[in-house]
Amino acid sequence: MGRICRILLLVAVLTLPAAARDYTIEELFELALSDDARLAQLDADLSLAESSVTAATGAFHPDLSASFRAAYTSELPEMEQPNGMGGTVNVEAGVKDTYAAALTARQVIFAGFARREGLAAAKNALAGARYQRLMREDALRFSLLQAAYSYKLADLSVGSLEASLARLELNRRRVVSFLDQGFASELDLLEIDSSIAELQLQLRQQQTDRRNALIRLRELSGADDLDQVSLSAVYLALPDPRALEIRGEKLSGNASFRALDYRLAAKEIEKELAKSAWYPKLSAFGTFNYGRPGANFFADEWQFYYTAGLEVSLDIWDGGERGASVKSAGAASERVIAERAELFRSLLARGERTEESLHSANDQLSTAEELLTQKQRKYNLVHQLWEAGQQSTLEVLEAEQELTAADIRTKRLEIRLLSLYQEFLLLINKPLWDHSNSERSGQQ
Repeated sequence: MGRICRILLLVAVLTLPAAARDYTIEELFELALSDDARLAQLDADLSLAESSVTAATGAFHPDLSASFRAAYTSELPEMEQPNGMGGTVNVEAGVKDTYAAALTARQVIFAGFARREGLAAAKNALAGARYQRLMREDALRFSLLQAAYSYKLADLSVGSLEASLARLELNRRRVVSFLDQGFASELDLLEIDSSIAELQLQLRQQQTDRRNALIRLRELSGADDLDQVSLSAVYLALPDPRALEIRGEKLSGNASFRALDYRLAAKEIEKELAKSAWYPKLSAFGTFNYGRPGANFFADEWQFYYTAGLEVSLDIWDGGERGASVKSAGAASERVIAERAELFRSLLARGERTEESLHSANDQLSTAEELLTQKQRKYNLVHQLWEAGQQSTLEVLEAEQELTAADIRTKRLEIRLLSLYQEFLLLINKPLWDHSNSERSGQQ
């Protein structure tokens, strides 16, 4: 019996859910970046790009190779040689068993700029791979931040509704007291109970929205024990849209636009590589040999000797392949240039819309804050008059509803302004989480 109890206790402990905990948004950033499948793929691409740079650099170094050969020839040509007695004798020309060892060095001196352009292509691909990784990191952080804003809005709304319910519960107790004293009717109690029920419905909806935001944050970060998330002050500081402006030079730093710059550079390098095929290729070589027989094939002895020289080659005719390659690479560059111009126009329009939305949200927030102040004053005044018997319960409930709605509207506009600000910063590639990365600014 005791053993069964211990087993049941162990099962119960193992099946307990992980203890919930609070996270900062920075902690969620780190978790998401450490466990993202797409980033793992990009890391593999980055390793390949680094290997390509190493390989392209190696093209500038000499090639060194070694070889050894041993062979036996069953038959050799014969030559007549005088025998010293006025006659001749047939002798074999050479030896049947031969041995040769060689150490060869070859250095390309000029290859039509192909090595230089190949290295430039590899470095550009490496910089592009790093930038793709940076873009993925930004996309993850941005998604997490937007989900955190959704959580924050729902959490603030829950707080507003709970505060309103607390006021209504207090008012209900007063209505019950007034009812006992004959200063209120059953209708007053019914009205306040209906208002409480409606607020409870809204509260449950906001609590559901908050849970859904937490589910999204867990999905993005992998933090299964996430219960609450806190945002740093830098992500809650309301911006001044009057200081924000979309200009062409700002949009030129946009991440998607910069990614096209790497593509364009790659196409331009491809064009230069295609042109390099028109040039002659010059290389030097040297071979150090040691074998039997050596340079003197007829001598059956080991010998050391070397061979050195220059080699020039030029493709004279290839059926128009080189010209077609240059033309194709040029057309590919023009296509990327056109795509780049189209993207810039799209970004400019998007930036103008974002800027307009920022100004609109800021203006609405200013009005909402004024309205909230007015609704608070109205509620206080109506409540005082109600307690003095000069206002009806329905008028108090209306003032309460207006105050709660104004409070939630103000909070919603604050979060919208913050969210739009993050969109603006990401659009110009200046997110709050990183202002100093040289790769972000396009430096290689």
